[in-house]
Amino acid sequence: MSDFDLTALRERIRQIDAELVALAGERISIARAVGEAKREQNLPTTDYRQERVVLDRARAASERHGLDPKVAEVLIATLIRASVSAQDRDNQRSAALGAGQRAVVIGGAGRMGQWLIRFLADQGYTAGSLDPASPAEEQEWARETLPTADLIVCSTPPVATAALYEQWAANPPGGVVVDIASIKTPLLGAIEKLMTAGGHVASIHPMFGPSVVLLRDCDVVICDTGDAEATATVERLFQPTTAHVIHLPLADHDRIMADVLSLAHATAIAFAVALPDIRHSIRSTTLSAMESLAYNIVRESPDVYYEIQAENPYSMTALARMRAALDRVVNAVEARDPERFRALLAEGKRRTERTGS
Repeated sequence: MSDFDLTALRERIRQIDAELVALAGERISIARAVGEAKREQNLPTTDYRQERVVLDRARAASERHGLDPKVAEVLIATLIRASVSAQDRDNQRSAALGAGQRAVVIGGAGRMGQWLIRFLADQGYTAGSLDPASPAEEQEWARETLPTADLIVCSTPPVATAALYEQWAANPPGGVVVDIASIKTPLLGAIEKLMTAGGHVASIHPMFGPSVVLLRDCDVVICDTGDAEATATVERLFQPTTAHVIHLPLADHDRIMADVLSLAHATAIAFAVALPDIRHSIRSTTLSAMESLAYNIVRESPDVYYEIQAENPYSMTALARMRAALDRVVNAVEARDPERFRALLAEGKRRTERTGS
């Protein structure tokens, strides 16, 4: 093949890529129009049956064009996710739940704080950050606004949030105060104190990080503080989205999070620490998947992840189970006992049945 032929082929690929991007943009624009029609007809944003039809259609088309069906499925699934994300943000803007209202995000200069400010702005709130790392003008606005703000979101560590609540109990803010802490135990007494003083307090736990784009794949835990009105206020923030809202008694939160967060994080951290110093050139899909998970975990805030482990009084119970499980694996291998090893996989299969469903 001549250099001219190679150049021409690459040019054609460039043209096709540009056409694909343009078509993707057009598809998302049409999807937003579909979302508007759904709003007018009070239909849900997500339609899983229709998504299945679209994916089946893509797989069938791929076979006609000599394309791997998996490639077509990934391509269309990505476009579906982008479309739902665009519809989500349009729904938030259309709902305008915060129109004419003001929100202050304590710790708003952090990554999650910045996400919250964007999220609240999409809802129509005038939102600003009270954070030493924020611009001075924004801090001044937030400081002056806080006593009368409609919503105050604490994107701060649990212990720091508890200290704020203790301070505010002397003169509670007029609006709804809500924390997003991953651990609630350090807050329990402070929440009660602030509510007794007349404060309006809610407590939530977004089960995702600031890099999330599509809330459809995410859970938001709303804990019952006993203040039904404050809880309803924060729940309404997520109603225009495709997030999955889960209600929990406040006292049950940390016990459940020991399994959901403490166990999962510790497993990933331990795996990362156990990796050899020398990186092997041979890869496996299992190693790559686990390395990818561990990569993300160990690059999160060490302070936050330490709190998830150390401030949760139920963490050690979950970690003891992990230690015992690893001992069982080691013992089965050391004993060269294939039946015991098979039993471990059978037990693991039973415990992970819901994951593969």
